[in-house]
Amino acid sequence: MKALPETPLVSVVTPSYNTGRFIEETLRSVQEQDYPRIEHIVLDSGSTDGTPSILARYPSVHVVSPAPGGITEKVNLGFSLAKGEILGWINADDFYLHAAISKAVAALQTHPDAALVYCNYLHVDEDSVEVDRERSKQAGFRELIEERNYVPHQTAFFRREALDRIGEVDTRYSLVQYWDLWIRISKEFPIVHVDDWWAAFRVSRGQRSDVHKYAFWRQGRRLTRSHGARYFT
Repeated sequence: MKALPETPLVSVVTPSYNTGRFIEETLRSVQEQDYPRIEHIVLDSGSTDGTPSILARYPSVHVVSPAPGGITEKVNLGFSLAKGEILGWINADDFYLHAAISKAVAALQTHPDAALVYCNYLHVDEDSVEVDRERSKQAGFRELIEERNYVPHQTAFFRREALDRIGEVDTRYSLVQYWDLWIRISKEFPIVHVDDWWAAFRVSRGQRSDVHKYAFWRQGRRLTRSHGARYFT
């Protein structure tokens, strides 16, 4: 992999639609990072709640609206617009913890062959109260297809070079598109787990991972088998 500059630009992409209850915390969590070079791109597909007025309060955020309807399509557009050497993806109801981005950049600089770094994460409730913590582990291509997705997307940061090599996020997987992205990156490059806590995943009523949990499982099974998995439990 190419050497990163001393202070690489980090582009964070956030897909959004009617997330006014939570998106300000996401925006603040990016704005308040201690890292000096961050580009935040929010792609909103015509929110009808308070989201547009909240976004208007953050002029440094690059807002794309109207954006495509699907999450995958939004993220692909965001990545295509991003100027950073390092990319991140955080949804509009999740948020970064303090110093997450500077720690991720340091990890990529410490591991010059790694295309992606990731870590553990917090579960928080609708009021941002911590519910529990989930520890991930070091994984690679085989673990990602044979066991489960060990890369929480809200903690993942990866090199633009890797995305350019493997191609955009696959629109065939509307529910597990990030898992497919990590699998394809890990097939070509080393990925590195850092035993730290960089982000929070919000658990709320009506979220996709709950409403579509059985479809998630079916799509994940199809995804991993398409990459050659022998088993998937």
